[in-house]
Amino acid sequence: MKFSPSFGYPTEARILAFRITAIYAIAGGVWILFSDELLALFVTDPAASVRLQTLKGWLFIALTAILLFRLLTRSLHEVVRASRAAGVSEDRFQLLFHGVPVSLWELDLSAVKDEIDSLKMIEKRNLATYLAEQPAYVAQLLAMVRVLAVNETTLALFGARQTDELLGALDRLVAPDAMPVFRSALVALAGEPGEFREEFFALTLGGECKTLLATVSIPAEREKFDAVPVCLMDITERKQTDERLRLLESAIEQTSEAVTITTADLALPGPRIVFVNQAFTRMTGYEAEEVLGETPRILQGPKTEREVLDRMKRELFQRQSFRGETVNYRKDGREFVMEWFVTPIVNRDFQVTHFVAIQRDVTERWREEERLRQRLAELETEG
Repeated sequence: MKFSPSFGYPTEARILAFRITAIYAIAGGVWILFSDELLALFVTDPAASVRLQTLKGWLFIALTAILLFRLLTRSLHEVVRASRAAGVSEDRFQLLFHGVPVSLWELDLSAVKDEIDSLKMIEKRNLATYLAEQPAYVAQLLAMVRVLAVNETTLALFGARQTDELLGALDRLVAPDAMPVFRSALVALAGEPGEFREEFFALTLGGECKTLLATVSIPAEREKFDAVPVCLMDITERKQTDERLRLLESAIEQTSEAVTITTADLALPGPRIVFVNQAFTRMTGYEAEEVLGETPRILQGPKTEREVLDRMKRELFQRQSFRGETVNYRKDGREFVMEWFVTPIVNRDFQVTHFVAIQRDVTERWREEERLRQRLAELETEG
């Protein structure tokens, strides 16, 4: 079975049939009402009138036959033209249906709709609660969903070679963890028409678990439940990326090193801060909302070495990593020596999109090194 739009042929056929019948009835009625009066007006001989009545009957048959022939020819021409146009539309639709890069399904939900509607009339408790308490019944409803058609993207997504492998296989593709989502879909089917959208887990024919975003258009008319379009979008990679980013953000928040992420704008006014962690707040005294959108120059002051900053800009411009240290200033104005390591972040097109900096307060180490240098200088003087 091919997934195809409804072109409304039954309605068009009824209109054509009504048009032919109406024209034939009007023509026949006019003939019956006025032909005898015209014959009596022009023919007074009874014998001739009888002969002309027979001729009139044959003439009526001939004229109505010609009329029907013309009406049917014209109507059939319209039907053929509409059929050809529909064939072109169907071909274009099939190209779009099979070429679109998302999974498209056509499902027959009529049996499920009937079951849910009858359940609403019988079951007085909350429908969602009832379905949650009847897992076997929900599984039975899932098995009642009929897969009518799928596109090429669906075959690739679920690892099928041909459409027949997926027809009637919906209950094998829905992972057990996705049953709550199916229950929510059943409740939506029992409610008002609209769009149902939800994420769920699905299994490919090879047993691989994927995260899909389902969009179901719930029709208003009962007769349209026998061909409900469903769109599935594979968001597995996006969900995995989101999870990795969540873990990375959690790890960054837990680390003792201050982390700053900025945009990659090296021209004035310079890169803007888009992220800092809690260690940055502890080191500088600035809360995240105070520095987001600002430039790292917010930490600089009179003793910040221009030579170090120029070297950093030069090396980052050349897509190199930078390591250095200089004097910076906390929110309360106190000086501290900051050591930081900055590296560019590139996207898949090898374009620099951000800089990430790992920063450390090395004031105590710098003071110890300064005291050591002074001590060595004193020893050289004494010697």
